[in-house]
Amino acid sequence: MANEKVTALFSTLHSSVEILQKELDMSYLESLVETGENILDGKEPRIIDGKPSEEAAKELRKLYATVSFDEMSAEEIRQAVQLAILKGTKEDYLQPNHQMTPDAIGLLMVYLIRTVFKERKESVKILDPAVGTANLLSVVYNQLRSDGLQVSAEGIDNDDLLLSIASVNIDLQGLEDIRLTHQDALGNLLVEPSDLVISDLPVGYYPLDTNAAKFETSFEEGKSYSHYLFIEQGLTYLKNDGFAFFIVPANLFQMDESKTLLSYIQKVAYFQGFIQLPKEFFKNEQSRKAILMLQKKGAQAQQAKEVLLAVAPDFRERESLQRFIAEVVDWKEKNLK
Repeated sequence: MANEKVTALFSTLHSSVEILQKELDMSYLESLVETGENILDGKEPRIIDGKPSEEAAKELRKLYATVSFDEMSAEEIRQAVQLAILKGTKEDYLQPNHQMTPDAIGLLMVYLIRTVFKERKESVKILDPAVGTANLLSVVYNQLRSDGLQVSAEGIDNDDLLLSIASVNIDLQGLEDIRLTHQDALGNLLVEPSDLVISDLPVGYYPLDTNAAKFETSFEEGKSYSHYLFIEQGLTYLKNDGFAFFIVPANLFQMDESKTLLSYIQKVAYFQGFIQLPKEFFKNEQSRKAILMLQKKGAQAQQAKEVLLAVAPDFRERESLQRFIAEVVDWKEKNLK
């Protein structure tokens, strides 16, 4: 449940967004970017061609004057921004591929990362090739930093608005060592190999056939699945022995085309786990998702004797969640170095 500081910051963001929507005739999320940039720019509204009006600018200054990050953690700021993004997602009717990864899913991913990966590292470099609003990336980033790790990250997206939201989200939190890049993440990336790849993958067909043809997971005929290509791209930019955690359709391996994906995975990585997310998170079975856990082959990597195939419980059922956590720890001890 949001605390008072989170609620107060969200209220300020929401109120200032409503003013900017009316004054600048912009969508909720566009106005959220504008108000975030105003706060970062000395809490001063940006006035162009007399807009917003002086009266509106005065109201914005009053709102911005109430903002104080001195006593807020990055995680509390993220939660407030997340509430504003959720509000904007509903008002602007974002398509499913552009919607934010829920916190519960992000925290489950963090738990899996902590269990199978974190203890091996003092510093971690993360890549999210479909960073969107950066909610998933900042959840993982904040939690790993709270564990005492030195964390750096790369986030990539080809959507201008989503990347602008991500930039404001990260800057308001004061997060360091995160670089955002605007480009098609299925092109050639100017990034060093990462220790950890995470992503809530866009699902559907990739429109650029010529580019898709460069990937082993592309189809010989017709459009290729973008989520297959993203998995391949993520593994390409992952260090040997590194882990990748992808949020994917729950029916990923029930499709006829999945043989292409499985063949590629078996060639370069170890299929270590597939965790079905709680059905309560989704409107219907068709929209249900899972976390795919892969480890790139290397000197320190090995195929788990038994792949972790599990169904995560509803997180509100504490006893079931505790049993699930115990099962994952037991699996890790028995199957991974």
